[in-house]
Amino acid sequence: MFKDLKPDKITLREWSRQFQEIDDNTIHKYRYYGNPEWGMYLSPPATFMVYGARELKRLKFDNSLAALRLWGFVFNESERLFRARQSGKKVIATMGDLGTIPVIVTSFPDCISFYPECTWWTPFFNESTVLLNKASELGIPEASCFVRATLAAFLKRAYFPKPDLILASTGASCDDYSSIMQQVENLGYEFTWLEIPYRRDYKDYAYNSSSKTGNGKKCDERLEKYLVKEYQKAWEKMVGLTGINDLSILQENIKKTNVLRRLVNSIKELCYDADAAPFPALEMMAIEFGNLYAYADFDEWLSILQMVYETIKDRVRRKVGVLNNNALPIAWVTPTADPLLLNIMEDAGCRVVASEYVINQAMVEIDQDIDPLHALARSFINASLIGSTRARVDRIKAQVEAGRIAGVIITNMLGASHCAMESRLIEKMLDKVPVLSIDVPAPSGITEQLKTRIAAFVETLRCAKS
Repeated sequence: MFKDLKPDKITLREWSRQFQEIDDNTIHKYRYYGNPEWGMYLSPPATFMVYGARELKRLKFDNSLAALRLWGFVFNESERLFRARQSGKKVIATMGDLGTIPVIVTSFPDCISFYPECTWWTPFFNESTVLLNKASELGIPEASCFVRATLAAFLKRAYFPKPDLILASTGASCDDYSSIMQQVENLGYEFTWLEIPYRRDYKDYAYNSSSKTGNGKKCDERLEKYLVKEYQKAWEKMVGLTGINDLSILQENIKKTNVLRRLVNSIKELCYDADAAPFPALEMMAIEFGNLYAYADFDEWLSILQMVYETIKDRVRRKVGVLNNNALPIAWVTPTADPLLLNIMEDAGCRVVASEYVINQAMVEIDQDIDPLHALARSFINASLIGSTRARVDRIKAQVEAGRIAGVIITNMLGASHCAMESRLIEKMLDKVPVLSIDVPAPSGITEQLKTRIAAFVETLRCAKS
């Protein structure tokens, strides 16, 4: 199905026409939680616009069945979480750590994890300031990160069910979100707090251990031990919730998690190294963020990504893509709260071939040959936001110096503390390549002036290339 289609980015209207070619057997084939009665999620994207995601009418999507399946699954998450609760599963909110605590949570049978902070995309997909306005009424000023939408979502209880357990990580991470989590606790929710320690630059360590992280770098033994203690606390809370205490289930879940992480890294390598861009940046960002918690259904998300991988591999083999072959290779630093900017950037003539979306910890393989809690600690030591800015952008800088990247786009959130502290530093560290730093406006706030800035930046890159 759709095999002979030329890879392309298409509109919502075009997807609705194309969806009519899908037979009922295919629609019934794909189900979340394996449920044959209510688990279907393959729907035309217009369905989700009717449900409120109005920005979909402005976006362009990859025209493959794999992409349609991906978006149906991603936009089905809220329904999926409520269905989990209704069917007797435990729903656990993991907050702040971005990628590691869910490995513990989903080790336990019938336990589903999700990240409430991902609600920050909802106002943009919905083209609505309802959540942001409610956060302001609750005392969070407008000049703060869009993650404040999470506070309003907890108050309204319409975007996800009340969690059976909340495991909230704070410390050397996001200051803005830490304050939001405290406000959520003040609404009457019970929190289990976990502390994230700061990682000094690798060269500053006085090593007394031969411990290695998943990317082969040495790690401070004290930092590792501290994280293990925090993960033990999370494990004990899950034992209390489920009555199960068997670390072998965590060991097995680490193996499953590594399958997912290897697959995502393979997708990125295939996509970013191909001569013609085989998949758009918007879908690639959704894929990368799926590493955090598999959008609350690990097995189905893994199956979707295997389909995406085969689609991309076929396109690479045929040397076809979704963008012009002369699209300029860029890196994207910090995820954009408004997905439309990824479309605008590609339409202007760029192609994302590297990213730093503050979730490096979710991309690193976890050691399968040591104690599982220690293995999780070592993998998390790679986290993007727990160390220096220099360490965060080292991978981007290396690709700039290798000549793979023509420019860098940084998307900031007005009022977000790490944006205010890091953006100018990142620009300074990437002084060998043009850098454009953008403050993402509120929902429906993208202006012609902002589009002109992006177009001018692309023109600068083309001039530099010639």
